[in-house]
Parts: sequence; structure tokens; C-alpha cells
Amino acid sequence: LYLAAPRPVVTWNDTLIMLDDDRVPAEIAAKAEVKSVRFRTLGCYPLTGAVESTATTLDEVIQEILLTTTSERQGRAIDKDQSASMEKKKQEGYF
Repeated sequence: LYLAAPRPVVTWNDTLIMLDDDRVPAEIAAKAEVKSVRFRTLGCYPLTGAVESTATTLDEVIQEILLTTTSERQGRAIDKDQSASMEKKKQEGYF
């Protein structure tokens, strides 16, 4: 999952969510597109959004990370809701 590959995804809340099981309702799954994506972090998978990428080797992933201007955590679905964001949970001593 760390390396880019063609995967079925849907856009939800400005986040690319990979479809790999039956949790997504059929009407949403029907809108899936196959895109070349990878995951920058897997800690919250499957709630972590994919990023479009062509990085298929470790060297390409490293180069992509060096050039990116966004946080690896930007794809976490939970952080879209400020009242339940992981950053807020950290500040409140959740972990």
C-alpha cells in the first residue's frame, strides 16, 4: 500500500478512499474510479485517504516525500472534523 498502484477509489469529503471491502454503500461504490494511488501512512487505515502518485519504488517514494508540501496526516478522515481530530485528542491527553 505504500507503493503506488492502480486501485479503486471514491472521493469522500475531498479524500480518496480505497474500496477494498463491503463497508461502502453500493451507490457510492458504483462511482469508484481506478487511479494510481498510494498511502503515505497506514496507522489509521482504512480511514486514511490515498494520495494520487506514480511512486512505485522506495526511491520514488522518498523523492516524492522530499518534494511534497503537505502533511502525511492530511489524508486522515478523522481530522476533517475538528471536534474529533487526532490532534485535538492528543492535546486532551487521549494518548
